[in-house]
Amino acid sequence: MRFDVMNYRSSDHNEDALLADRKLRAIAFDLDGTLVNTVPLHALSWIETCRRLGLPAPSMDYVLTLMGLRALDIARKLCGDENAEKGLKVKNEIYLSLLNNARAIDGAPEVLRVLKDKGFMIGIVTSSSRHVALRVLEVTGLLKYIDAVIAGDDVDKGKPDPEPLIKLLTIFGLGVDEVAVVGDSKYDVEMAINAGVRIIFFLGDSWDPRVISIKDLRDVVRYLDINSILH
Repeated sequence: MRFDVMNYRSSDHNEDALLADRKLRAIAFDLDGTLVNTVPLHALSWIETCRRLGLPAPSMDYVLTLMGLRALDIARKLCGDENAEKGLKVKNEIYLSLLNNARAIDGAPEVLRVLKDKGFMIGIVTSSSRHVALRVLEVTGLLKYIDAVIAGDDVDKGKPDPEPLIKLLTIFGLGVDEVAVVGDSKYDVEMAINAGVRIIFFLGDSWDPRVISIKDLRDVVRYLDINSILH
C-alpha cells in the first residue's frame, strides 16, 4: 500500500519542505532517544564500564556527544581498540541490568500503531547491539509494531554511514524515495542524507534546511496528513 505525502512546512518555519508526489511505504526510526528514553542509561553504562575496566571515567557531557554512533565505535573511543570488545560486553551487561527504568517516549506507541494500521512498514535503525535493541523493544512494549531491525552489529559501518539504512531498505525491497527517517541525533540525519533520503524528521531544532524539525513524535503523523486520531 502506498500513501501520498502532503505538502507542509517544517515546524520551525524554515524553508518549505515540499514533498508532493512522493510515495511512502516505510518509516525508519532510530531507537534510543527517539522511541525510548534510554540515552541516559546508555551514557551511565559507558561511564561505569570505564570505571570497572580501570580506565578514566569520561564526563557525561562527552559520552552524550557519542550517542548515535555504533556501540563498538563508542567502545573504541572510550576504552581503546585493545579493550573495545571487552568494554562493549561489560557495557551491555550493565545496560541490560538497568532496563527496568526504560520507557517508551511519549506518543511512541500511538504513532507506531497508527502507522501500522495505515499499512506502513516500520523499521528500526539503531547503533545498539542487536540483542540489546530487541530487549529494549520488548521491555517497552514496542516490539509488536516493528517489521525489521538493523543494529550496530549487523553492519560493517554504522551511522553516519548509509549502510544501516540501505540494509533496511534492501530487506523491505524499497528505494530511498519510499522511506522517511525519524531520529534525534546528527548521526541519524547524516545517515539519511548520505543515503539520499528526502524526508527526514528530527526531534529537536535542526541545523539543516533539508530536515523537518519536530517537537513530538505525533508530528510525524500530522505532517504525513494521516487522518487518524491519536489517543
